[in-house]
Amino acid sequence: MGASGDYGRVEGLLAEAGISMPPVPPALERQLKERHEWWFSSRTSKATPHDVFHYARKAMEGAAPDYVLIAKAGPPETPAIHYFLVQAPLQLFIQIAYGDAGRARAVALLNRCFDLAHRLATAAPAATRRGRLSADGRLTILASDVAEGFWEVAMSTERGVQPGRGGRARARQGPLEILEEALRWCRT
Repeated sequence: MGASGDYGRVEGLLAEAGISMPPVPPALERQLKERHEWWFSSRTSKATPHDVFHYARKAMEGAAPDYVLIAKAGPPETPAIHYFLVQAPLQLFIQIAYGDAGRARAVALLNRCFDLAHRLATAAPAATRRGRLSADGRLTILASDVAEGFWEVAMSTERGVQPGRGGRARARQGPLEILEEALRWCRT
């Protein structure tokens, strides 16, 4: 699966760059369309993917249907690769700088982040089945080396963990640390 259409095109663009394909659920794979040059999404949106907080806020407010987005966007001097997956209970936003300087580092980081994204796509629903996350709960993760990231658990009865925010002062976490902490939480 995934060898034809716009899914095949984004898969090819990523492969040319040495980047592995992030998880795309089959139902969303069929809806994936090239909306602009190097911008693929299963739904339309007017906001640039570079405004990752806009997308995360909409998802956290419950205003976003399930979707996937894979794009290279941002200012020409500082573009980033964006991968957003909103599929209950997971709301995952990955944003990694992808400029000319440090391209090899960016590719390695993206591949590690996408590997963790595959694991989270399995672990989050499993956390719901085990009762770790309520049926109407959500796990929101913003992993970025461009903006400040976080992960958060929200359930119908409570707001949960917000590592990297509030409370005692913490060093800014990188995208891998955020993804790894959220994955550990799912598996606990």
